[in-house]
Amino acid sequence: MTPPLIELAGEGGAPQLHLALANGFPPRVYLPLARQLSGYHTVCLPPRALWGDQAPPRAYRDWNAEADDLLAGMAAHDLPAVIAVGHSLGGVVSMLALLKAPARFKALIMLDPPILPPSMLEMMRAAWTDGAVDQLPLVQGARRRRQAFASRQEAYERFRQKPLFADWSDESLWLYVQHGIKRAAGGRYELVWSAAWEAHYFSTVYLKIWETLPRLTGSPAALIVRGGESDTLGAAAFKRAQSLAPALDCIEMAGQGHLFPLAAPAATAQLIMDWLKSKGL
Repeated sequence: MTPPLIELAGEGGAPQLHLALANGFPPRVYLPLARQLSGYHTVCLPPRALWGDQAPPRAYRDWNAEADDLLAGMAAHDLPAVIAVGHSLGGVVSMLALLKAPARFKALIMLDPPILPPSMLEMMRAAWTDGAVDQLPLVQGARRRRQAFASRQEAYERFRQKPLFADWSDESLWLYVQHGIKRAAGGRYELVWSAAWEAHYFSTVYLKIWETLPRLTGSPAALIVRGGESDTLGAAAFKRAQSLAPALDCIEMAGQGHLFPLAAPAATAQLIMDWLKSKGL
């Protein structure tokens, strides 16, 4: 199956920018960011979690498979060479796709990608070896997520109280309610991106990130942006990534957490456009 091509903002004749998603967040939640990317045509090929009623695979399938899906989608939809912008999961997936087929990309921008400490990656590798991956805190947290709501209003009020969304505007949160839940049987509403898929992506984090980063040589140009308060890309990991890949541009957004592309879309868009302009893109 080929992923659908979702057009988010901009005109077809403008430079093509592909936006790859964070785990759990559908494409149109990023509309406030996409609409601010003036002069670019922003599209999205969503991951398998959003392809329909597919269940997550039972066998181990790391994020390389998502990179293969992205490249297949680009070929199927005949996308020209794109500027790849990826948030969290989407950042790593975009990086892996670029390394597999660099000619398909003009540039890479990773927004707070999960570049985890080696000790955490070893723990995750051991969990797979021992058959204990479902015991990982992120996986358990995803599986415990509430998946059904009586109404969109109930969902909005519940999300509004969550620390995760504390710095989101009302507009952004309503977009998440509108596009992140769907009408289900019995008149209730349920998550579009299921808890099972969210848990799958958390359980299959790309484990060779430290061996892979040095392969980013600056052609195409690449950028990592860290939220200054991020608990996903820590300050020490960010610094080590810079030392391992000196051709990689690195910028920190002070005062922002992991979800800054959604919490601060205007500032994020300006940073992206300024960097692209500096690269002649």
